[in-house]
Amino acid sequence: MRRVKVDEAVAGQRVARALYYPNGAAMLAAGAALTPAAIQRLAQAGYRDLYVLEEGAEGVDGRDLIIEAARAPMARKLAAFFKSVRDTIGRAAGIEAADEPNTVSEKLANPDVRKAVKSLRFVEAMSGPDLDAFFDGIALEKDAPMVTGMPRTDASHHVDHALNVAARSVMVARRLGWAPRECRELCVGALLHDVGYHVLPEEIVKTAPGQQMHPAAGYHILRSDTGLSLLCAHCAYQHHERFDGRGIPRRLVGMQTLSARDSTGPGSMHRYASVIAVSDVFDLLTSGFPDGWAMRDDEALQLMRNESGKALHPDGLKAFLALTPPYPVGLEVEVLDSEWAGCTGIVASVTAGSMDRPAIKVLRSGGAPLPKAVDIDLAKTETSFRPRGTK
Repeated sequence: MRRVKVDEAVAGQRVARALYYPNGAAMLAAGAALTPAAIQRLAQAGYRDLYVLEEGAEGVDGRDLIIEAARAPMARKLAAFFKSVRDTIGRAAGIEAADEPNTVSEKLANPDVRKAVKSLRFVEAMSGPDLDAFFDGIALEKDAPMVTGMPRTDASHHVDHALNVAARSVMVARRLGWAPRECRELCVGALLHDVGYHVLPEEIVKTAPGQQMHPAAGYHILRSDTGLSLLCAHCAYQHHERFDGRGIPRRLVGMQTLSARDSTGPGSMHRYASVIAVSDVFDLLTSGFPDGWAMRDDEALQLMRNESGKALHPDGLKAFLALTPPYPVGLEVEVLDSEWAGCTGIVASVTAGSMDRPAIKVLRSGGAPLPKAVDIDLAKTETSFRPRGTK
């Protein structure tokens, strides 16, 4: 399995992981052969990359954050729900691009808007078999090193982002020792952390005003009339706060620890929001939203390390780093020394004890396939490597 750019995909390659339309409907099933028309359709849908099966590496099997049988139904449900939020609450509120934050809050507090909120039955939308399967389908800690990214489009970003942030947040919370009930409550809050975007005019969603306004908009939607925990509202309200107190919208500071025993005091971020903030940053950096420029995982993780104790809670970041490989399965790499210098291959597996030294399969020399794939466990050698295309 190898991750390739859509514009480098070749007809005849077989899809390693299913691809979906923005509404959650299947576009290409795993194992389907790419055709010129299919490649064109992927590009038109806004996909930038995909996973293909790689000759010589058939046994390489990176895992999604959530098992596919659980991701797809939840993606469809969430896409439909976000559309309902926009069509029902957004229409009732009538927010305009030029509105000030105070005006947005006043519009969302209007009795007609509160009726619209109540009509959407948030509790029913955020419960039931689909959510149960999603929560149960999130990767366990032992599987975390083998987790790979999920290709997405701009159109599906909000749904994919919500699913990924929720899954990674639950993984971090479990590592921190939180109770299952807390992990599930966190999951719901994370799925809805960006709900405020869906009542804002589409033309400002990717702009600075949209990014400034959506936390408070989400809070005002979720704080009453939904039947959800008030902590879900605070997940939306606080996920852009910072550990050092320089975040938005209220400049809250992070708690000293993220222990389940510690309660949130006045002026402090809730621990749910601190965990969501870490997962949110990573997904935004590696997805390319909103500006379309995506970092590699290793670049994003290094930037995040630099923000420990500043933007990001040290405890939450430490747990996140222990679960997130900088060089994920399927990443194309180049060997820099040893007898295989100049050859390329892919990351084949990662273990928790050596996150930054994965096992790789060397597959090509000078672009030509090797007669037989060569396995190198970088944790057991001093061989140097780098992601292909970097200097």
